[in-house]
Amino acid sequence: MEENIILQIGKRLRKQREKLGMTREGFAEKAGISPQFLAEIENGKKGMSVATLYKLCTNFDISSDYLLFGNLSPESAPLMSEPYRSYTEDIMEIVNNIILESQGNYKKNDRKL
Repeated sequence: MEENIILQIGKRLRKQREKLGMTREGFAEKAGISPQFLAEIENGKKGMSVATLYKLCTNFDISSDYLLFGNLSPESAPLMSEPYRSYTEDIMEIVNNIILESQGNYKKNDRKL
């Protein structure tokens, strides 16, 4: 199944490159990867790191949601069903509180110096 996902991501990336009217060489150069590696991604032979995904999305204004899931817009994304939505909201609140607390502790420690 993972192989199929990698193939689908590669097909969507190729589609976006072609939509931009770019050659594989030009696209790869701007992305900071080799044309051979880009070909392997596009053909579903290899996956990519999060750093590479980030560069592709930012350098070419491509949605990571589109590349990973095929969603063209937030409206087309499926809604998360319960109970997962509640769990996700709880986790986000916990993470947010940890960040706020760590910022508060950082500021307190900074004042002591």
